[in-house]
Amino acid sequence: MKRIMLLLMVFVCAGISPVLAQNQYERASGGGAEASDSYADTKTFVYDIEDRYAAEHPSAKKVKLTLEYTPLTGDVRFLYSCLAGNFDQGEAMNTALSVFQSIKKEMGFRRYSYKAKDQTKYYMDKETGQRMAQYSSFVNFTK
Repeated sequence: MKRIMLLLMVFVCAGISPVLAQNQYERASGGGAEASDSYADTKTFVYDIEDRYAAEHPSAKKVKLTLEYTPLTGDVRFLYSCLAGNFDQGEAMNTALSVFQSIKKEMGFRRYSYKAKDQTKYYMDKETGQRMAQYSSFVNFTK
């Protein structure tokens, strides 16, 4: 009985040692089959755009334009925020179209398509205590 247990322990140790050696090799070499730097960059970059589009939204006050861009997929989320009392959805849409046209021209994209329906939400700004409106549009650019 002791011999069987001893043989079983030897086989278990012999089976575990290659696995442990593989793990040590992966840690020493910086990765296994795929290193961590071999994955594509999936970061989303956030840009605050200066308001060069004031002609598109003449009645809005305290406008803030933001872009969230993911280079891997070409996805762009456009956010337009302003005071709720001055918000006009038509002006927000015109501003979004102007921004998309500028991006298309500057970055050399061929076209863009909408990924989701545009959304408008209202919220209370915590810093100023004013009611704000936010219009968002989600598109995908292709080369």
